[in-house]
Amino acid sequence: MDRAAPARARQFGVVDSLSNIFEVFDLYYEKGWTDGLPIYPPTEAAVNAMLRYTDRARDEVVAIIPPKNGAATVEKIAINAVMAGCRPEYLPVLITAVEIMVRPEYNLYGRQTTTHPGAHLLIINGPIRHELDVNCKHNVFGHGWRANATMGRALRLILINVAGNKPGVTDMATHGHPGKYSYCMGEDEEGSPWQPFHVERGLAPETSAVTLFCAEAPHNVNDQVSKTPEMYLGSAASTMATLGGNGLYRSALRGEQGLVITSESAKWIADFGWSKDDVRNYIYEHARKPLRELRDRGAWGKSPLPKFIDANDDNAMVPIVGQAENILVFVAGGHQRHMNALLTAGYSMSVTQAITFKDGTPIRSVQDFVA
Repeated sequence: MDRAAPARARQFGVVDSLSNIFEVFDLYYEKGWTDGLPIYPPTEAAVNAMLRYTDRARDEVVAIIPPKNGAATVEKIAINAVMAGCRPEYLPVLITAVEIMVRPEYNLYGRQTTTHPGAHLLIINGPIRHELDVNCKHNVFGHGWRANATMGRALRLILINVAGNKPGVTDMATHGHPGKYSYCMGEDEEGSPWQPFHVERGLAPETSAVTLFCAEAPHNVNDQVSKTPEMYLGSAASTMATLGGNGLYRSALRGEQGLVITSESAKWIADFGWSKDDVRNYIYEHARKPLRELRDRGAWGKSPLPKFIDANDDNAMVPIVGQAENILVFVAGGHQRHMNALLTAGYSMSVTQAITFKDGTPIRSVQDFVA
């Protein structure tokens, strides 16, 4: 971000009138420093309050972010967090997210410049969910929670102002989706009969963690009447194996697809003796289409077929990912047996990391930084 931005905002001092608020927003909008929505002025006091929640120097570079290859310093992350309306204690989540988004497997350059409508879904696990009041249940992808709304938005503002993410210039998404304003959820660990997602990834249950998963808009799967896990998950598999989806055509590449299940459904499935691995395996085996339906449409010929698929066998069943482990299952949402399919471009991998001090020690609480 242009260093003049916070300096210009500071000249207003304490914003004490609507005219000043409108003036700040108009300036930032004209400069291309917003997502189109009003921002909170990043005054020096507000940014300094944010910086209390880190043990890093304000000028430390957390990551170099493509496509502009801008340097995301701690201060720039804090500035954009203030603009998004974040509380100061959200900063450790955002620093972690910025740190992991540049990992090679996430393929950030490709995700930033693609025509595909993917957005960066920020997933929060561990005790910090309660401390920051992250929504994990009803309306988990919707409105009503400051933490979800502003942390997801702050990540987008960082991508705009530091990484140069500009629609039609560097961001070539044909349509995009509303998650490009804000896309953030917590996992309902307490309601789940299975291990939390971050524990699957090798972290301790008491560790707070961030996952980034680049996905399309959630697609609802409504099945209120199935009497067996096979029928119920068959509905999800059918939704996930769409002829227009990237997965069927990219399954030879490194890519993942996601499914969000409510705790009500997860417990019901678990009562049949099913583990999360069983869910993954079932989706992997059944979210498929015969090769004859894929020919000469969609993304046919853009990527190789998986090695285990005979290209001459029209009846060969093509999966949406290369292996069962690449079906990601999260537990979140309110009541009823809805699911949400989180489909992807099929050529990037999610990344999970603990929220830590600078030396890599996992935090117990965001208040550790100010104690």
